[in-house]
Amino acid sequence: VNVGLRDRFQNLKDSVGQWADSAGGGNLDGRIEKNLAEMESGSEIERTAAVKALVIQAQTDDKWSEPIINSFIRVLPKQLASPQEAIIDGLLELRKIKPSRDEDIFGAIQETLDSPHPAVRSKVVDIWTRFSLKSDSKTSDTIAVLFEMLSDDDKDVRYQTQESLSEILHTVPKVALPELKKAIADNDWRVVYHSIVLLTEFAKKYPEPSVVLAPEVIAAFNSGERLKERAADCIGMIGLANPDAVKTAVPGLIKGLESKSSELRKASATAIGRIGSKNAMIVYHAVPRLAKALKNDDWYIHVEVVKALGYIGSNKPVLVKPHLALIKNRTTTGADQNICKAAEWALKKAGGV
Repeated sequence: VNVGLRDRFQNLKDSVGQWADSAGGGNLDGRIEKNLAEMESGSEIERTAAVKALVIQAQTDDKWSEPIINSFIRVLPKQLASPQEAIIDGLLELRKIKPSRDEDIFGAIQETLDSPHPAVRSKVVDIWTRFSLKSDSKTSDTIAVLFEMLSDDDKDVRYQTQESLSEILHTVPKVALPELKKAIADNDWRVVYHSIVLLTEFAKKYPEPSVVLAPEVIAAFNSGERLKERAADCIGMIGLANPDAVKTAVPGLIKGLESKSSELRKASATAIGRIGSKNAMIVYHAVPRLAKALKNDDWYIHVEVVKALGYIGSNKPVLVKPHLALIKNRTTTGADQNICKAAEWALKKAGGV
């Protein structure tokens, strides 16, 4: 029992000693200096621990807050991944007690968009988005920077950026749309790809304002195989709002019905149907090709093809009339239930019985 008591007494003495250390300024200074050194020369774990301790110490003793912020800013670019994240968190914490340092702090954090560590780049994209949405003045600069991040070599960073831009686009479309227009004409296919995905989502909710970007999307659709399927989706969405705006894409979509890629065949049929539901005459050349696609064994796209014929037929029954027997035949001979059901729907839409 005595041994246990002695141990407990020793523990109490140690913790009182530690408390006295932290209360005595000199010792705190010593520990801060040790942490500052460790932040630059320790292992990754030691550096991260030192950074976290320094944040608390800067909040504890005001005379140290400026020097610690300065040290953080100085060592931030060259840090390893985990301490780099810890310093960014620390700077955001310390700006609350030193708002006068806002500009330096944000400047330093923005520099880490070039960090060699993907997790850090993703983190900064997220921080950047949150702050730009709070401050109107910064938004347009931020959006331009974020669009550049869509060309990042790391897939996760690109998708994080896409998510952030989506949030901004839905919050401040007036500011974001001009930047999106530029991005869809970018030289880097990754920037264009993610921008088209963003516009397609946006066009579902806000079709009218999206129409101004039709020329860029059509140019991307015609530019190469890599972007065709995504761009076809987007053209269909814009075509719902304004079929005339996407008229020049129709020959390419008709060609897409015979592509080697089943995904592009499907996307082309969907887009033709969407445009045709609003203005069938713009896509009337596509009708024989759709019928041809319905005759072959490409079951994978049959649902989209019969739906397209249904949409066009609901707008201009005369265009689909020659193919009603074929659609009717598919109500019983579709490769699966979905095709039969879609054919029944299309038959009704197009004025068949």
